[in-house]
Amino acid sequence: MEHPIYALLPLVNSSAAASDFVIRATSAPDLFSFAFLLHHPSLRTHITSSDASLLRIFASGTWADYKKLSAPVQLSEAQTTKLKQLTLVTLAGKSHKLSYATLYSVLDLVDARELASLVVSCVYSNLLSAALDTRAQVVNISAVRAGRDVVGREEILQLKSVVDTWSIRCATTIAELASESRKVREASIKESADVREYNRVVEMINAQLMPRSKHNNDSNSGSNGNNNVAEEGSDAMEIDDGASPMSDSSINKKRKQRTTS
Repeated sequence: MEHPIYALLPLVNSSAAASDFVIRATSAPDLFSFAFLLHHPSLRTHITSSDASLLRIFASGTWADYKKLSAPVQLSEAQTTKLKQLTLVTLAGKSHKLSYATLYSVLDLVDARELASLVVSCVYSNLLSAALDTRAQVVNISAVRAGRDVVGREEILQLKSVVDTWSIRCATTIAELASESRKVREASIKESADVREYNRVVEMINAQLMPRSKHNNDSNSGSNGNNNVAEEGSDAMEIDDGASPMSDSSINKKRKQRTTS
């Protein structure tokens, strides 16, 4: 979404107008990107070298770069605050833990209250997320939400180096994931083969045991039948013994009866 101040660009038709526009742009509290302005035809045509240098510092430089200018433009309070905010964003992109002492020195801050005010303004401007640790005297950066413009060859080379490093990490990670995936696939195939072999052996053993089990059951059934028949025969013989007319006792009784008669 374009910033409302861009509507003034067509009105830039002189060096004075270009200088005024640069002041307005670098003072606007909610404008933190300036690369577009550096390449706009109206500004490129009419901007002075000092204003161009200042705009380039706001785009990708720091407070230290501003102090190195041979003839620095006097900054307003709003411009000073913004450049220090952008410098803090640059520092936060390099380290997630910034000591108070470092920030005092780099940003020319006088005390913890001024530092806290700057950090809070960055948080409310959605430039970064941070917390002050007064006991440890450090600023803990949890997230950098705004990036700096890339306008110079040095910044482009740095960005290329970061992208190359990220690309190498991605390639390494992809290779590691592919290796792990291959190991998992091989283990799964081996496990499936082991399961199939186990099932085959179980089926073979069951096939060998089934006939034996059936034979034993048939033998047991036959034995039980014979035993039952034998028992029935024994019982019948016992009954016959008790009721047979040809037993010894019956013969003796008949002989006694004949002798008596």
